Amino acid sequence: MKYRELIIRVSGDKIEEVETVLIEHGYIAMQIEDPLDALDIAEHQDLYKYDYINEEIISASEKAEPGTREVVITLYFEDNEEGQKQLADAEKLVLDMPGVKAVTEITGDDSEWLYKWQEHFKPTKVGKRIVVKPGWEEYEAHGDELVIEMDPGMAFGSGLHETTSMCVKALEKYMPSGAKVLDVGTGTGILAMAAVLLGADEALGIDIDDEAVRVASENIDKNGLAEKIQVAKGDLMAGIEYEPDIIVANLMADLVMMLSPSAATQMKAGGIYITSGILDIKVDQVSKVVRDAGFDILEILADGEWRAIIAVRKADN
Repeated sequence: MKYRELIIRVSGDKIEEVETVLIEHGYIAMQIEDPLDALDIAEHQDLYKYDYINEEIISASEKAEPGTREVVITLYFEDNEEGQKQLADAEKLVLDMPGVKAVTEITGDDSEWLYKWQEHFKPTKVGKRIVVKPGWEEYEAHGDELVIEMDPGMAFGSGLHETTSMCVKALEKYMPSGAKVLDVGTGTGILAMAAVLLGADEALGIDIDDEAVRVASENIDKNGLAEKIQVAKGDLMAGIEYEPDIIVANLMADLVMMLSPSAATQMKAGGIYITSGILDIKVDQVSKVVRDAGFDILEILADGEWRAIIAVRKADN
């Protein structure tokens, strides 16, 4: 299948602004190549022991003059009328933004795209116990590790974004065994799978996108978890009759605020509400909505500019 890439080159000091604009307009699935990330991995290999390190990026980073760091953002679109419109809209968004040095388009096919992923997607530890591995890599679990096998899809990548990692860490910390888990905006299905591997009796994944429902279902089947995880198409929690012990929602700030009142009505007192995809500049606004919906906030996790809010359902007065 043919696809199109929009490649955006951004000066390092403006990357967060460009990324924020793209995400706020719904462009969530993106590949970001930042030299600082590669250097951090190289300097802290004890923390990133499952990551692949691109020596070319590290070498270029070390030779670069101060203040000249360049970050590359790549967005992928299907090569059809809808995809071309989405690409054009994304290009208009960033073309005149400060720090954007160049915007280019190229066309390829998904076999080329998959080959690129195979070069860089290696077994990676997410949280303390969950390891995500692609199908083409051999990996043997160590100690109490739990392994999820998942190949990247064009629309949803590998599922290893910072926001996903924070959700996994929250599930590891707060989920009791035997829980019922609702994963809103399931995408690849990684959080529903992590929940079941960590001890949930069952999980339901919801996504508004047909392709996400298909991708998540395939990943769940591949990991032998179909008996415990169902996936359905839905718009947040509209029309969903399910009373979970835990809701995990890796969305965007505005969607988290829309979801929170419905989440409160579906949960009993003591239920855990895990939300992520929240930029630091919006965390106070989202926190207020979560509290007003009927939750007490237990903690807020941070990873770069991203935040995750973990809250507990209060008892009704």
